[in-house]
Amino acid sequence: MQHHHQNGGDSAEVLARLEQAVAAETRAIEENSSSVQAHFRRGVLYGQLVQPQQAIEDFTQVIGLEPGNAEAYYNRGMAYVHVQQLALAIEDFTKAIECNPAHVHAYNNRAAAYFEALYPERAIEDAERALALDPKFASGYAVRAMARARLGMDEPARDDVAKAVELGFDGRVLGALVSQARMGRNSRR
Repeated sequence: MQHHHQNGGDSAEVLARLEQAVAAETRAIEENSSSVQAHFRRGVLYGQLVQPQQAIEDFTQVIGLEPGNAEAYYNRGMAYVHVQQLALAIEDFTKAIECNPAHVHAYNNRAAAYFEALYPERAIEDAERALALDPKFASGYAVRAMARARLGMDEPARDDVAKAVELGFDGRVLGALVSQARMGRNSRR
């Protein structure tokens, strides 16, 4: 039996490139601590390296330097989701939306955070806002399907699942998520 380590090699290569990029951005920050771009790029890199605390610190620096930066709030919100600080994530997605009212991903990820925080009605509202901005946004239908399933709205949830899958969302993954949402409904009564 032969083992192929190509994928392991590829991931080690990607990891090394990301770490080199972090080092380069760190040098840029050492040269100019108020470089919004360097902090932002390093925050994104930390996110890719799954180092959410460091990402949060960099995006906080960006926000301090540029308080109207929707992408910094959005990315910090994503890092907060990663560490399960949903209230802070929701706050940041809200700020991203205030800075950019057409930020589809901020609405959608706030919807997902509301769903995780057990506010399915709010999740539906935000998913619908995302879908109003982009009617072909598969993830918006997916989040709304889970929230509807949690609330016992099984027929509309099925319609959302069908639409999400039609638009490219993985049907098996979504099916499992919707089943989990239904079980959540049953265990919370």
